[in-house]
Amino acid sequence: MRKRRDFMEREKPRLEIVPMIDIMMFLLVFFVMIVLKMIPDSGVTLSLPGASTAQQLPHTQVVIVIDQAGNMHVKDQVMSADALETYLQGVKATNDTDVVVAGDKGTSLQQLMNVMDLTRKAGITNIGIATNNAQ
Repeated sequence: MRKRRDFMEREKPRLEIVPMIDIMMFLLVFFVMIVLKMIPDSGVTLSLPGASTAQQLPHTQVVIVIDQAGNMHVKDQVMSADALETYLQGVKATNDTDVVVAGDKGTSLQQLMNVMDLTRKAGITNIGIATNNAQ
């Protein structure tokens, strides 16, 4: 027979650690994904041209990368000239847009001018060219 005292005692509270581990793993994955999205266009390897008078530009919304083969990349996607112009018109419609064109050293000047011309056709006039500081 049980004693009356056993009925009155409450079970001791326990700290469940498994849900806390799940939450911590979720937060870790969330922050890693956010940090990876903060690194713009990290998928294309370029050798940028140098300029001794290069200046730091404020954060830009659009970075157009022209690789050595002449392919245009925006947000890790290869785009044709028509697709790029449509994309830039869509971005321009939402807000004022700054565009940076990052071309490889081996990129021809004509390819760079074609991208700048497409950007101006879309109505964007704030265009910068990415360079390294040459010393």
